[in-house]
Amino acid sequence: MHKAIFFEGTIDFTITPDGPILIKAGETGGADPTLPDMEFVRSREQIYIPGPSLKGVVRAQCERICRSLDSEQLQRTRQEYRRRLRDDEPVVPLADNPLGSGTRYKGLDDMDYSSGRAIESMNLNEPDRTAVIYRRSSFVSQIFGHTSLAGRVRFADAYPEGELKVEQRNGVAIDRIYGSVAVGPFNYETVVGGTFRTTISFKNLTLAQFALLGLALRDLADGRIAIGFGKSRGLGRVKVDFTALSLYYPTCTLSNGEVRLLSGRRVAAANELVGLGALCADEAYRAYALPEEDRVPLPDGIAYTEDEFLGVRLNVKGNEAVRSLWRACMPAWRREIGL
Repeated sequence: MHKAIFFEGTIDFTITPDGPILIKAGETGGADPTLPDMEFVRSREQIYIPGPSLKGVVRAQCERICRSLDSEQLQRTRQEYRRRLRDDEPVVPLADNPLGSGTRYKGLDDMDYSSGRAIESMNLNEPDRTAVIYRRSSFVSQIFGHTSLAGRVRFADAYPEGELKVEQRNGVAIDRIYGSVAVGPFNYETVVGGTFRTTISFKNLTLAQFALLGLALRDLADGRIAIGFGKSRGLGRVKVDFTALSLYYPTCTLSNGEVRLLSGRRVAAANELVGLGALCADEAYRAYALPEEDRVPLPDGIAYTEDEFLGVRLNVKGNEAVRSLWRACMPAWRREIGL
């Protein structure tokens, strides 16, 4: 599936500290007494937020959402859907246990399943190996990847726009038993003002996967989750403003009010948002077990345009417009979790 691009896009947004934040550098302080014990990570002396730090927070929130909504009944239903392809399809949860050592699903009460370890233990040598790896991966791993499957989402580093306001703070670590100081005092560097700008790029997502990514980013924007060091100390809260979202369908064209593949097959009406399942409804991609009806109505005021070279684009600008696209995808997410 990574060898071809059916659907790709980018999300541009800014991050503003809503209080102090600190993404620690690997080696800080040292012998220089003028430096804080914990420094903000830097590139060429410039403070920035690493993309992997953002990706880890967003993936962890996607996993929390999935574990909260997962159920034994849902997993049995998803297993039966995959068994239309093969009788030996295992039960796979919506989200892995990232520290799990097990390769078999034992139920949500004792969830020890890890997609990467499970697939490595299968020793797959069949012609449709790539499709088997994809459909036997957890829903979250299909988006972000694991040791046997590349992720479909990329987080760029977030660099500042203009000046940042930096402060140094002091702290101590308290002994949980005696209530006295265990470590410290120490000082750490925080950013309390300014703006960072970054981009998320993605490709070949179903609408339910796109919706889940939107749910996690909404939680980050609304302050439900934090980033970096010291979350229990009140650090890490940020505000997020989505500035633009762009979707590109390189294998499609607009014709008579419809979105069609270049081969001529109808994909959807021109007022419907299209995901990977609708684009790959051919027999060649049946083994991936993608959702068959992967389309939802577009919000009012949003429409496709022909790309100046080839394909179809959908561009929206502004925080509310971006969120409206994610809201439009919620029916696909509800179908995915059996609601």
